[in-house]
Amino acid sequence: MTTVRELIEHLRLGYNLDDHVAVAIWQTDDVVYHAADRGIAVTERQAIDIIENLDANHDASLGMTWDTIDVHLDALEEGGDA
Repeated sequence: MTTVRELIEHLRLGYNLDDHVAVAIWQTDDVVYHAADRGIAVTERQAIDIIENLDANHDASLGMTWDTIDVHLDALEEGGDA
C-alpha cells in the first residue's frame, strides 16, 4: 500500500471504526525536505521509490526513522538505487 487512497481502503475493509491503532505516516515530502537538509537533490520519483521501499521492507524491530531514510539517501548519493 503506498497511497492515501489505498491506505483508507485497507483500513475501511480491514478494521472496525472503533479499533484503536498506532499509525506513523511518512510521505514523499518528508524524504524531499530531509534530503534537501542534507544537500541532496531527489526527484519526486526517487522519493516515491524510497517511500515504497520503506513500506515494503521495513524491519518492525527498527521501524521507519530518519536513519532508515538516510540509508536510502546515502545509497542515492553513492549512485545506487534508493
